[in-house]
Amino acid sequence: MIDRLGHALAAWLLPMNAWTAALLACAVLLDRLLARRARASLRIALYVPVALRVLVPLSWSFHVARLPQTATIMPLQVLSASSATATAVPSGWYATLAIVYLAVIATLAVRAVARRRQLSRALEAARPVRGIEAPCPVLAHRDRGPMVVGLWSPRIVLPEAILGGASGSALSCILGHESAHVRRGDPWLAAFMEAMLVVAWPVLPLWIAAARVRHLVELACDEAALSGADAAARRRYGHLLLDVAEQGSLAFAGAEALHFGSTLRARIEAIALQRPWPRVVQATLVGAAVAGFVACSSAGPGAMPQASGETHTAAAGEGQNDYGYKYETDPLSKSSQQSATSNPRPDTRDPEGRIAPEVIQDVVRRNFGLFRTCYESGLERNAKLQGTVTVKYVINLDGTTQMADDGGSNLPDPQVVQCVVAGFARLSYPPPQGGYVTVIYPIEFTPGD
Repeated sequence: MIDRLGHALAAWLLPMNAWTAALLACAVLLDRLLARRARASLRIALYVPVALRVLVPLSWSFHVARLPQTATIMPLQVLSASSATATAVPSGWYATLAIVYLAVIATLAVRAVARRRQLSRALEAARPVRGIEAPCPVLAHRDRGPMVVGLWSPRIVLPEAILGGASGSALSCILGHESAHVRRGDPWLAAFMEAMLVVAWPVLPLWIAAARVRHLVELACDEAALSGADAAARRRYGHLLLDVAEQGSLAFAGAEALHFGSTLRARIEAIALQRPWPRVVQATLVGAAVAGFVACSSAGPGAMPQASGETHTAAAGEGQNDYGYKYETDPLSKSSQQSATSNPRPDTRDPEGRIAPEVIQDVVRRNFGLFRTCYESGLERNAKLQGTVTVKYVINLDGTTQMADDGGSNLPDPQVVQCVVAGFARLSYPPPQGGYVTVIYPIEFTPGD
């Protein structure tokens, strides 16, 4: 189980970090370009595709994003190995990766729980405040706040110094900001981001995206608190941010705590310099950008198709290639099939411009040593181990491999199966020109003499 998790992580980490980094770069660039023209509450949506890319499988795609593809079933290959010559398998690396991944998750989860308990104990000394209009209970604490805490029963926490010394307008600004957190459901958003960072901690762009979203959340609440305010009110709000920061009551960044005085400089600049476009224009631009990011991140070929063509051993007297096999490919259209008969066959592609099965076979055969090593590790555990490993995978338009998975193997050793599947996932081919290529490749493993 641990080894299988390690194989899955090894195949997931690199493409996931690459995808999320590309999406994050696009989101940050557009976020900066729209900073003075679009509301922060809308710009938060620019980072949704980053989270969506982490939450859904790498094979996920929209139907509209798919390109033509075909299925190629390769002939059965036979590999044999002797248990006497078996060598050590690097499978322990996968187990180590899985153990480190789980250990970090446990550490982050324990730290999150400890911070929640610490904050809960600190707020035991808080006293309820009466006579203040707010969407949830208001508490006064000696040195905590202003902030919102709690999920099911949110509470606004204000420091006693502000309650005792702030003017009515200053207190109204603070309550307006914290009330916006409650009405927007920001504590739930903060908890969701924290859970994602715990589970997907190796995805480094996700940490950057989460930090940016937290900043935009504070800006969005400033916008809500200053809705309809004139220039004088905005200046008072900026001075209030400085006054709260000077009190030094915001050093404790507890879990679930949304702080009034965080990201101070950027928030003051946003208050002073923002000149927004009409809201319809803002929503249209942000919505189009998010749709484009999601479409780009789902441009994979989608679910594995059923093959309508097949590859089999050629009968006597039929035309054979160098390997002794006759290949039948799945044409994309009748017109393209007719055009293929009048054009000479390329060296590395079939009549549709896709990769010829012989080329696929040649790439796999050059990596038989890797697959034999996987099998030898299984022979160390079972000297009579034999069976077939069938791998399903997709060749991308750039020749790389994705969606490598077990295609119905009967070899009774899951570690060997996963090792072979991971090996196929690292293969690369000449880029196909006619669309994605789905390959079903069986290899039979038998003990040698």
